[in-house]
Amino acid sequence: MDQTVTKALRIDGDSHFFPPVDFTDIAEQSGAPESAIRVLLRDTEVFADRNARRGGFKATAAGKKVGAIAQAGTQSQASAGPIGHGIAEQRVELLPETGFDMQVLIPDGIYANAFGAPVGRDWGPGLHMALSMSYNNAVAAAQKAYPDQLIACGVVPFGSEDLDSCIAEAKRAANDLGVKALMINSNWRGENWDSLELYPFWDVVNQLGVPLYIHGNPFLCRVNDHVPSNYTIGWERMRRLHISNYIGFGFEYMMCMASLTLGGLLTDFPNLRFAFYEAGASWLPWAMYTLDRTFEVEPQCARCDTKPSEQIRETTMVGAEPDEFSLAGAVQTIGSKNIVLGSDYPHPPSTYPNTVTGLLEMEGLSEEAKEDILGLNLKRFFNI
Repeated sequence: MDQTVTKALRIDGDSHFFPPVDFTDIAEQSGAPESAIRVLLRDTEVFADRNARRGGFKATAAGKKVGAIAQAGTQSQASAGPIGHGIAEQRVELLPETGFDMQVLIPDGIYANAFGAPVGRDWGPGLHMALSMSYNNAVAAAQKAYPDQLIACGVVPFGSEDLDSCIAEAKRAANDLGVKALMINSNWRGENWDSLELYPFWDVVNQLGVPLYIHGNPFLCRVNDHVPSNYTIGWERMRRLHISNYIGFGFEYMMCMASLTLGGLLTDFPNLRFAFYEAGASWLPWAMYTLDRTFEVEPQCARCDTKPSEQIRETTMVGAEPDEFSLAGAVQTIGSKNIVLGSDYPHPPSTYPNTVTGLLEMEGLSEEAKEDILGLNLKRFFNI
């Protein structure tokens, strides 16, 4: 009798990708006037170049000697940062030491900042879309080259461009490029997801059947002032203490779940699926409880007929941290079928390469729960 034990698939749900620009089909599909295409593509290339400012010390003989100046739109640009940050081949080579078998690639840097901000200058029409299209081209190519290791999550400039443009790019990315998920913002220019103006977008995503990733963007840290780079609930009060990322993301995600459940989106669009990252997962039981309580105490305000917690269990994943000491309590309360894990490579909070080890060594979790969180839940989420 064959006694071979097959290890469950392990998937890193949150790793960041910063590829060189890929302008394939952007000129034809951007919607910008022909006279503006050259400027739009030039600006996109510069925005996606981490070394766009080449003056000052970097331009001196000494600066050139100690630091290479990568050229925009080239492989050297993608390799100027952490290993594998923008080169799929390098990323795949890193996988064995992480303990994961697959990684979900989600946008990083300027590619991830596609949603606009409550402060600062408007970029103007077209630039967010061009960056999103470029990223989607590149991440789809990475997935095509390494389909057994890399999962492509595209991005839609949800809130910074008009709704029709967002719908068109969602269709292109899912149908033409084959990305497995799409990242959107946790709100629409500060408005909740259940705003009726967004129904055409939800209708299209519901038909596409592609899951949606939600990953907040950090405020720009200036120690004594954190400049909002995204519409985040309460941003006016989160400009100190670096709480915008962790507390701010959690507040946003709870409002998202209110929109999905009490707001009626999961009732009207039952194929929608969501994964929320970088706010931990220990808040999920409380969110389920308080949404259920609202549903039971004030049913006249709900657009759903099913308890919110039941809808969340059927449709939603939340990314935990491998050092989240309260996670075992959350799993004891609601189970392990809605919790996943990500390394956040290569950001400061990243637990690379010890993400898997941290979860495996966490006390209070059963072996079944660990395997769910390490990959089985995302395997089900992506229909792998």
